[in-house]
Amino acid sequence: MTSESTSLLLSDSCSPYLGQKKRNAWSLEETESLSLFTAENPNIQTAAFLLRDAILLAKSTSSFAHTDVFVSVNKPETLSSYSTATSSHKSRFFRRILTSSLVRAFLRLCMVGIVLLSFVEPPSWCRDFQGGDGGGDVGGGGSCKAAMSAQGIPAFYSDSSSEVKIQPYYPNTGTVWFTEEQSIKIECFLVGMFLLHTLLCLAADDFSIENFFYIGVLRLELDTVSARRIRNASIFRWVRVLTLCLLVKGILSFSLMSNPERPFAVFLRMILFITYSEGLQSEIMTVMEILPALFSVGLVLSMVIAFFGLVGVAAFYNTSEGSEHFSNLIEALWSLFTSMTTVIYPDVMMAGYNENRFVALFFVIYMILVFFFFQNVILGYICNIYNNRHDAKDAELEKAREDYCRKAFDVLTSGDVEYVTRQQLMGVFMILNQECDEIGAVEEERAELIFAILDKDGSEKLELNEFLYFGQAMLLEFEEFANYKSFVEKYFPALLESEFYKNLKQVVHSDWFERSVDVMVTINAFVVLVHSYPMLAGKSFQDNLDYAEIDSPWEVVEVIFTIIFAFEMTSKIAVLGFKRYFSSLRNIFDGSVTISAIISAFYTCFTSNDRTSHLTRFIIMARVFRILRFFVVVKQFNAMSKTFYGILPAASRVALLLFCVIYTWSWIGIYFFGGLITRDPNNPTSYLLEGTDFADAFYWANNFNDMLSGANVCFNLLVINNWNEMESGIVAVAQTKLSRFYFLTFYIMGVMIVNNLVIALVIGYFLDEFESDNDEVDDVFESGRELVFDSDQMPTPKEFGKYVARLNPKYRLTAMKSKKVLKQLFSQRVRGREI
Repeated sequence: MTSESTSLLLSDSCSPYLGQKKRNAWSLEETESLSLFTAENPNIQTAAFLLRDAILLAKSTSSFAHTDVFVSVNKPETLSSYSTATSSHKSRFFRRILTSSLVRAFLRLCMVGIVLLSFVEPPSWCRDFQGGDGGGDVGGGGSCKAAMSAQGIPAFYSDSSSEVKIQPYYPNTGTVWFTEEQSIKIECFLVGMFLLHTLLCLAADDFSIENFFYIGVLRLELDTVSARRIRNASIFRWVRVLTLCLLVKGILSFSLMSNPERPFAVFLRMILFITYSEGLQSEIMTVMEILPALFSVGLVLSMVIAFFGLVGVAAFYNTSEGSEHFSNLIEALWSLFTSMTTVIYPDVMMAGYNENRFVALFFVIYMILVFFFFQNVILGYICNIYNNRHDAKDAELEKAREDYCRKAFDVLTSGDVEYVTRQQLMGVFMILNQECDEIGAVEEERAELIFAILDKDGSEKLELNEFLYFGQAMLLEFEEFANYKSFVEKYFPALLESEFYKNLKQVVHSDWFERSVDVMVTINAFVVLVHSYPMLAGKSFQDNLDYAEIDSPWEVVEVIFTIIFAFEMTSKIAVLGFKRYFSSLRNIFDGSVTISAIISAFYTCFTSNDRTSHLTRFIIMARVFRILRFFVVVKQFNAMSKTFYGILPAASRVALLLFCVIYTWSWIGIYFFGGLITRDPNNPTSYLLEGTDFADAFYWANNFNDMLSGANVCFNLLVINNWNEMESGIVAVAQTKLSRFYFLTFYIMGVMIVNNLVIALVIGYFLDEFESDNDEVDDVFESGRELVFDSDQMPTPKEFGKYVARLNPKYRLTAMKSKKVLKQLFSQRVRGREI
């Protein structure tokens, strides 16, 4: 295998792919022939609908996936009648609109907009603001603008400074950009777009309520996977319609009755977002499955905390330890809970420990049980449940996909014929183009390539074991390898035969070239550290005025290294071309660092008389970043970077779940505690904070005065450190210890469940990636996401030339899953062949 045929790590480029052209990109002769063939063989339509579902099941659920699903039934004859009855020309027209990329992109934009609106609109607590409890209008005008901009001398100072400082009375992030009227207009527009989308979905189902809510489909005989997907889709459609009705009711209430109190609108927006995000729905289902399994562990953990609480109240009765943390059972339980989170350990035991060292035994035994044992048991439970659920889901989808392909194969074959011909498969593609807009266009050339990929033995016939990979093959998109030609090949073809270019090409593709660059990176890392030591050691710019001067020996060495790396970059671009060079993440990083180094060297050489500290810091930063190239060289660091990159599609869904939790608890915080964190002397609530840990720690910005501030508080709670100081401020202004339940519930949901889900995801994927690195796999799969193949050398040659095959990025497959699919489709044909 030549070096030019190694796999490419491709970025999202704007070049046209096969599969993104016009829907009817077939020759007229082929279209007429297939139309006649499919008319004479009605079983092809039945098989096409079955294969449609195999394709949909092969697609991984994305974070912002459309929740409308289409399924076939077990009995092909039932499928034909059902599909015909529910798919008129009008419904197909509206379905084509819904599945267009422009409509989907606009829908995603509206989804993001409806959620982000909560962060830039006035919070509900200040919409009738009048400046404290009857203390007069602050800033003028009873509105959130007055509250958010109110400032002056605070009710008290947390420090001993006698200097008068003007402080904001209601600290906030300053992101309330719209008035109530403006935000309601934006919400009205967005809700209108969702109502229009819902109407289009209803039109796509022939304005049938039964079809819209999948009532008719659920009566049919469905396989387990399809039944569950349809049931979930039906539930979320009901929730979506109900949520839209409630939002419309709130908008009308504001517009007609001038009622500004719409606190639940923020929560309803997130519900609406969830109904449109199938990826987020999947993660919520995972949490719902985890909760019952964790109930038994949580119950035992609660009993252990309760036992130690009872012992603590009795053991520390009438002592300094007891008066501080174990005055009663409720305080004891809260102290032990916060100790479990490590936020007040060992502070919780210091009063008793200073008097009697044996007090430590009580807390050490407790921490061993709850922190080292139960916390890790919970992590183990979540990791096991999460990984098992996804493995079971993948296996279930694989089985369902194969079942659909088997049924389609049985429909297409009859009698002693146990294979599918090329003409039959082309007929299936034509039906998919005409009837199944959710699949996407399949033009003639792409259809031929897919057939050639499936036909592993080159017999021009697809047997069952080949036909079963139809769903995965439909995930592929193809791009001509000619698009990756270098500018030398395009504009200076005469140079290709020159001795210099041949030698340069041989050098760039050689292993010793990369090893030489790695050695230079290592040496340069040492030079950068030595050269940058004055600033890294904290010396000021004035103490090192000669830093970065061109006449400095170190600077000359840096310029030499910059020239070497610039030569490396230009040589690779000359041989590989811009597109192929920048299709590699490593090359993108190397090129960015090299360009930054060139810019810094240019300024060093030509602007030495106008040097500023900011310029010097830029030069230092550019060179320090060059050290990061060293980490790409080390295998262990490279594995970690591959894990990070490969896990992003799956992690995006968990990140959405985490955002959903933070958003929800931020809204809850605003609903109950909005405006309570204040320094307004006209508001008596502000004096409740005097002397609290919250005020002493200057935690004024950690509040629920707006959504972004609330989200920051929730993220701080997720990190755990010092959250007890935030809790002390909230308890003081809420004037009830029941407010502690806010922090307790967020810790359970955000830290114990969602955060452990992230850990489970990272551990599982890293182990898979680590094991895969030890597998002997042809280097054509090195990047994991795409490969280069020559259609002329396939078992069924097509004479289309070289292509780059990749899994469509919109399906958001992880690198591991992409690698597995590509291996299944290409491994038998590429090994032993020079591509």
